[in-house]
Amino acid sequence: MKPAAAGLSDGLAVNALPMPEMRSHIYFAGLILLGVLVFASPLSAVGKLVFENETYSHISLIPLVSLVLIAIHRKSILAGAGGKPVLGFSICTGAIILYGVAAVLRAFFYPPTLQGQGEPNDYLSLCLAGLVAWVVGSFLSVYGPQAFKRARFALLFLVFAIPIPTFLLDGVVSLLQYASAEVSNLVFMLSGAAYHRNGLVFEFSNVAVQVAEQCSGVRSSLSLFILSTVTGYLFLRTLSRRFILALAVFPITVFKNALRIVTMTLLADQIDVRFLTDHWIHRGGGIPFFAFALMLFIPLVWMLRKSEFSLRTTSRRQ
Repeated sequence: MKPAAAGLSDGLAVNALPMPEMRSHIYFAGLILLGVLVFASPLSAVGKLVFENETYSHISLIPLVSLVLIAIHRKSILAGAGGKPVLGFSICTGAIILYGVAAVLRAFFYPPTLQGQGEPNDYLSLCLAGLVAWVVGSFLSVYGPQAFKRARFALLFLVFAIPIPTFLLDGVVSLLQYASAEVSNLVFMLSGAAYHRNGLVFEFSNVAVQVAEQCSGVRSSLSLFILSTVTGYLFLRTLSRRFILALAVFPITVFKNALRIVTMTLLADQIDVRFLTDHWIHRGGGIPFFAFALMLFIPLVWMLRKSEFSLRTTSRRQ
């Protein structure tokens, strides 16, 4: 009973601390607006990219999720908040410097390679990293380190709004591509279908299929990874289980990719070649297969959460 009473008293103590005045919120909103104006050019480029390239369609949702998380816990986050302008403005200065470095190096970055991309990818990565740093610095300058500590997940979650650097994106796509090919090969073997494999190419009697970069499922894997991060924060308490949940995204994505590749290939080989070209399962079939990935993901969350509950129950008995 004592720990529960202590927890209750701690909660009352937090709620009893003074809340920031309205002018603090106005200052913070003003700093965010200033940051939007300063970073207006790269923000405009990213905004265009969000609507024209599916890989980055999630970016527009990231600030909303961060805002909702802060709004839900605003009382505990802002209780007793006290700004640290020197610390915050130092980080904001660093953000401006990073923006300047991006502008200087812009000509040296690889040219735009993604659909709908008007600026070099790595240039946008540096610029948006600077904007995230600006938001963090603004928060620290107005509300201080203690408030940042309580809101750190919501604020650092904004990192997902940064376009993935080219070297990292290429590495992830390649890893998913080859892993999907290996698992597809295993599933083809289990299916008993007759085929010949040459690297990433699978040759059947009527069709030949190459596991291309488009088969990597990088968009769905990124969405699932972001979901695992939020889910772990909301439903799991231990860092180890949150880490396990995040790592599980890779095998789930690879298995989902392999299932889609095998399904479309066998249908095209045995029924109609158009399953690989004009059929809806090729154009928009990612949704049902992503739903399948969620069917694997949700029970894992339940098992990890249940294991935490069992561990806490055991600890209390001891």
